[in-house]
Amino acid sequence: MTTPPPAGPQKTGQQLRTETITAMNAAITASGLPDGWGNSWTPGARQWDPDTREFIGASCSVGSGDRKRFELHQAHLPVGDPVAFAHKMGDYWKTQGYAVSTVAQAGGLIDIRVDREDGSLYGGVAASDTVFTLDSFSECSTDPTLSMFAGPTGYRAFDDEDPNPYHPTKSPSVTPYPLPGRSADVHTHPDARSSMVHGEDDFAW
Repeated sequence: MTTPPPAGPQKTGQQLRTETITAMNAAITASGLPDGWGNSWTPGARQWDPDTREFIGASCSVGSGDRKRFELHQAHLPVGDPVAFAHKMGDYWKTQGYAVSTVAQAGGLIDIRVDREDGSLYGGVAASDTVFTLDSFSECSTDPTLSMFAGPTGYRAFDDEDPNPYHPTKSPSVTPYPLPGRSADVHTHPDARSSMVHGEDDFAW
């Protein structure tokens, strides 16, 4: 059974970008590993930099309608026991009021998910002898700005003619975020590739 979309104004890409970054930063602080997080655990991986991070919406499976959310995945080389690390993170999210459940565990591999009160996915942690990963998922929204990249200063359209739209080779036009109390005047690309949220900056587990 699907949950109907919430009534009232929907959160914008600007709002959800801030919330997703805040959630990841809080998780990284709780992890006790303040440095070394990136889109992969391999040498040369792009390191976590919230000041420059862009997001574009991915399809949201909770509810009905054209709803999207932001997803963020960060990886770290393992430090210490992976099972203990995962449970440490789970205990942290429990103190924040979220529902925590172990999805899978076998030997030194463990996968934990974190849900909001409405059952939507909030985050997760997976840990093994190879890699630790942290995930953060925003709320779902029907706001059209989630079909654009939300960056540090404003929105930009997905340019499917650029060889690398996630790291544009051109100089993309950015629509500045609106002043408080005003709506964003943005025009989404009809073919915005919202399903391509991960790009080369993300590590998905």
